[in-house]
Amino acid sequence: MRRLALPVYLPTLLSAIAQNAVQILLPLYALKVGGGPAMVAALVGLRGVGTMLSDLPAGLMVAHLGERTVMSIGLATLFLASIGCALTDSAIILGFLALGFGAGFGIWLLSRLSLITEDIPLEQRGRIISVMAGLQRAGALIGPLLAGFSAETFGYPPVFVASGLLFLLALGLVFIFAKNSDSRNEQSHSIELTGIISQHRKIFATAGMVMIFLSALRHARLLFIPLVGVSIGLDESDIGLAFSLSSAIDMAMFYPAGQMLDRLGRKFALIPAITLLGLSLMLIPYCSTFLSFTAVAMLAGLGNGFGTGIFMTLGSDFSPKVGRGQFLGVWRLVGDIGGAAGPFVLGSIAQATSLILACSVAGGFAGIGLIILILFVPETLKKPKPREI
Repeated sequence: MRRLALPVYLPTLLSAIAQNAVQILLPLYALKVGGGPAMVAALVGLRGVGTMLSDLPAGLMVAHLGERTVMSIGLATLFLASIGCALTDSAIILGFLALGFGAGFGIWLLSRLSLITEDIPLEQRGRIISVMAGLQRAGALIGPLLAGFSAETFGYPPVFVASGLLFLLALGLVFIFAKNSDSRNEQSHSIELTGIISQHRKIFATAGMVMIFLSALRHARLLFIPLVGVSIGLDESDIGLAFSLSSAIDMAMFYPAGQMLDRLGRKFALIPAITLLGLSLMLIPYCSTFLSFTAVAMLAGLGNGFGTGIFMTLGSDFSPKVGRGQFLGVWRLVGDIGGAAGPFVLGSIAQATSLILACSVAGGFAGIGLIILILFVPETLKKPKPREI
């Protein structure tokens, strides 16, 4: 962990603060410069599209250029997008910049994961990755708080510039202290994506499907907490407090989750994560008071906390030595599909029918994911014993 402090952990915290600051300000700034609700929704969607579009190219770039170079490209993209936001007052241009933010984040995330996968032994990855995920969650608490206060005091452009400087500082740390993994080999260059998908189709069809459901549940939590809060008459401060408490529990779980991953197994952490997320989503439409609403929101935070780092850890475990960058690109794409499609499907059901039915469908996602996980996904922490000759 000490060895990763400057090349990975500190850049992760700095970029997480900047990223979450921009994430909360970008839609508000679009409204300020004349964009409507549809434009704001498009900004949120375009960021997700940018991440999805970057997954496969990022995997290919890691195979050809190495982790440090690709980490630097991702952070440079985030820096340029931040400065671009400070220099424009066009909602249309902000849409293209949102796409850039998504792409930069996807490139930065995948290249970090590849570096850790190459350099960290399997039995330590859960703790290493969960710390990284915990820092990302810390940024989700610090960034919006600083951004809201600073934007109100100084205006939007200076905050975008400050965020860009944080990305630039993270880039400097990566450039100085990070190194390409020693085990990267020339064979990876010739591996095609179609070959990776075909060779590992069973993993993508089983573990990948579980990740799709998990990602859908995580994004459904972000969708249903505010929707239900408004439906039972809570104001913004009440909903914000409930979500902050949920996020605090989520963040506090990063250390226990990492210990579970490396000591007890990946499935030991993933099963309660899916179970608690599904249960909380099924319960939340039945809440009628602030107390019950907050309790269920905190239960969802606990479930999400159990899954801290699990997506990256499993991707790291399953990835082959040859063609690792390409595999992780496909793995990231699988998870991003769940995150993009889940809220759209569940939101459409809620609008067409009711919140109760939509939340029940989310619970069904959890049930299907658990069945696939228990029956078809192997425990990756256990190494097979060598055969005796």
